[in-house]
Amino acid sequence: MDQREFRNTMGTFATGVTIITAKDEEGKNIGLTANAFSSLSLEPPLILVCIDKKSSSIPAFEKGRPFVVNILSEEQENDCWSFAKGGADKFANANYELSCDGVPVLKENLSTIICNVNEVLEGGDHIIVTGLVKEISRNEEKKPLIFYSGSICSVNIPAKSHK
Repeated sequence: MDQREFRNTMGTFATGVTIITAKDEEGKNIGLTANAFSSLSLEPPLILVCIDKKSSSIPAFEKGRPFVVNILSEEQENDCWSFAKGGADKFANANYELSCDGVPVLKENLSTIICNVNEVLEGGDHIIVTGLVKEISRNEEKKPLIFYSGSICSVNIPAKSHK
């Protein structure tokens, strides 16, 4: 199968965008942009995120280690692209605070999910990290950052008729 065609086809599934943050083994802040994210279970509350095996961040995702899923709002497009790049200090221009575990939490998030690594599984050229959710928060005043076919786009959210 042609990898580029597979990637383009998968890109037709519109997703939200997350930045996964953690601390590396030396205590340095790490972060990476990911749109391969999903809820997994309600009981117990579990999520999953897929991370490229080539990522230098992989060692931070050992069983029991804390990490944060920052679900991005429209205001965070610059963060989306900054954290998608390798190399430079991704937190240099980021607006964040630290969780009670000392993990960076971005401040303009649509939603925030604080977890501990539950399992790390093989998944082709990625690893699948499942996280046991410890704490959640959301901001209903913000709109989501949406990724579709290689680009950021916006969504028109209808008024809520009921909750």
